[in-house]
Amino acid sequence: MTRPRAVTLVGLALVVGAFFALIAVSLTSALVYYVTPTELAAQPSAGAVRLYGIVAPVSVRWDAATSTLSFRVTDGTTTIAVDSRSLPTALFRDGIGVVLAGRVTGAGAFAADEVLVKHSAVYQPLRPGETPPPGLLNTLREGNP
Repeated sequence: MTRPRAVTLVGLALVVGAFFALIAVSLTSALVYYVTPTELAAQPSAGAVRLYGIVAPVSVRWDAATSTLSFRVTDGTTTIAVDSRSLPTALFRDGIGVVLAGRVTGAGAFAADEVLVKHSAVYQPLRPGETPPPGLLNTLREGNP
């Protein structure tokens, strides 16, 4: 009677081991690290990367013929040229922090599949004498973000 019990324990150990191996493989393939332009320039990655930086002033260009948004991202030390066919939100502009999901396409070049705009989570009421931006109240009344 000890033989069926031993076989059951070995089978159960194999199932549990396979379960943990599957979880470990899934987690390692799903991890994508954030890097700055300086880190990316020092060690270019061949796989998926999330690049974090600030949109460089006067660098945003829209090419309507190819539907490509081009701009530069910097961390204050290194600047990387970015091309994207993904349209960012209306908050996208020069000087704003962005997180770009994509891949390196060459020396100092990055292709972004996704453009996420970082914004401050600090919400402050208007100071005395300040007025809301033009059109803001109409936008809120219409329910358009």
